[in-house]
Amino acid sequence: MLRNVRFSALCICAAVIGCDALPKIQFELQSDIQREFHVTNALVMVVDTTNLVLAIFDDARASLDPKERAAFEEEVARYATVHYQKAKLKSIAVVVGRASRRGQAGDGAPTLFVPEYHPDGTVRMAPFRRPSVATPVRQKP
Repeated sequence: MLRNVRFSALCICAAVIGCDALPKIQFELQSDIQREFHVTNALVMVVDTTNLVLAIFDDARASLDPKERAAFEEEVARYATVHYQKAKLKSIAVVVGRASRRGQAGDGAPTLFVPEYHPDGTVRMAPFRRPSVATPVRQKP
């Protein structure tokens, strides 16, 4: 029994040491985003080495009109793309929600961006549009 516990602890330690770099990069980018955009509540999740999910919890930005909010989301995605040094990103999902529990108005689905890398070093953020799916309407008999 004790042998299994030691073996399990050793495996967990090895996994933590092996994965040490990814959380460090994740927390550094999270801190940079908080500092750059003056938000105290931001969360960066690295899905794998080439896909990010960014959540910004800020009441003022959650209540922006859709055009201003989309511009802010694109700015955050571009910043993350330029400052993420592990690899070229394939996608960045940005969601802006409320920091407080006052209500859910303004909270929505994440906006997905696909970076387009150009030879001159510039990056264009292309919003990914999900194709609309027609839902069948049930006819009453």
